[in-house]
Amino acid sequence: MLKQAAVAVCFLFVLLSPVLPQSSTMGSEGWSAIAILALAVVLWLTNVIPASVTSMMVVVLVSLLGILPFEQAAQALGEEEIWLILSMLIMGVAVEKYALDKRLAYNMLLLAGGSVKSIILYLIVIAFLLTFFMPNALGRLTVLLPVSIGMIETMKEQGGAHFGKLVLLTVTFVPYVSTIGLLTGAGGSIYAVGLFDSMLGHRWSYVDWMLLMMPIVVVVLAAMWMLLLYLFPPETAVLTGSDRFFRQEKEKLGPMTAAEKKLIALYLLLALLWMTGSLHHLPIALTGVLVVTLLFIPGIQLLTWKEAMGKVDWGVPLLFAAGFALADALNESGVVRWASGLATSLLADLPAAILAAAMMTAFILIRIGFTNYTAMVASLLPVALTFAAGSELNPLWLGMLCVAASSIGYFIPTQSAGSMTTFAMGYYTGKDYLVVGSWITLLLFLVTMLAAFFYWPLLGLSVYPG
Repeated sequence: MLKQAAVAVCFLFVLLSPVLPQSSTMGSEGWSAIAILALAVVLWLTNVIPASVTSMMVVVLVSLLGILPFEQAAQALGEEEIWLILSMLIMGVAVEKYALDKRLAYNMLLLAGGSVKSIILYLIVIAFLLTFFMPNALGRLTVLLPVSIGMIETMKEQGGAHFGKLVLLTVTFVPYVSTIGLLTGAGGSIYAVGLFDSMLGHRWSYVDWMLLMMPIVVVVLAAMWMLLLYLFPPETAVLTGSDRFFRQEKEKLGPMTAAEKKLIALYLLLALLWMTGSLHHLPIALTGVLVVTLLFIPGIQLLTWKEAMGKVDWGVPLLFAAGFALADALNESGVVRWASGLATSLLADLPAAILAAAMMTAFILIRIGFTNYTAMVASLLPVALTFAAGSELNPLWLGMLCVAASSIGYFIPTQSAGSMTTFAMGYYTGKDYLVVGSWITLLLFLVTMLAAFFYWPLLGLSVYPG
């Protein structure tokens, strides 16, 4: 009932927005842009209707209320970030088809030698490495879940209750913690890249983003490994028979096929093109689409278009388009100018550390209500960049802090589809999730803040512009 009431109030706000008194610092459509933003946030937050439908509604409303011409609102579907996320999703379909992800998992888990501590460590490493192949945390979890459940059930007589908790909490949290490490780690990160370009005129390269954010992820994952083993110490140090299980599962995959080798070669080509962007100057999205095209070429063909159509979530481009349309609407209507002036008056005297901590905390708390990282970034990052532009801080610096904070959804299982999936299996409790998630949230907050003030400036991203 409360959800429906909130949606109704926002719809009423949208309907009345054209007749509200105009502000001298906003354009005539300023209230309409704010009302559409509020409606989009509430709809994405409550999931009263599918996120894709909300996205289409945003594009329609910004046009109907005269903020943007329809062709300008809809042209966001042509943004290169949309092509990048689609190309990565299609690459992920190929990885899943040929079980390259499972081959990686079983080969690495064989290295653990049955040690529970090593098994958890290798699960963390595998989940982290899958970030390079699949730009979707839920997709990475989907890969790891059958591997994990099979292992838990096979070893249940030896492992004890803590082993199931260790494994499931690991594969639940690591895919989400890893999202910010790569520009292509999740849809929200890819969307943020486009927003930084359109609002701040800064184009992130694959390497620059990785140098900036990857150390944060590595430090937090290392600490998380020790934290999990401390909170849930293994009842059995070594699981006899685990190697046999991993070997049997690996043998079920058969020998590596020519198709898998082709797919590995394409990923190496993609990585090479992204790593050498400063030499050839080809956009990241262009190289992604180029390599994906090769998946369908006769002689290489690893996928059919029908397979790709059936597996890719085509609602993702609509969500991106709505986010870009909202950002354009806020700018065109004068809301950005108005909010920048408001930010200047409110934030000018705050020390950098306090302002940064307050922004991150606000984003972390708001994230409790969102089940989708991309929707969170699309809803609130334009607002954050607007306020940042009105402060004395570097908007790009503060924006990256907000991107990191947007990915932190670790208090209750309903904050992500992956968490809800593993929680329903009954291997860990809501209290377990809250305790581990709270510690991970604190770790990410502290490590990101330390990196922002002491590490990022060494890479050229300073606290203050100039």
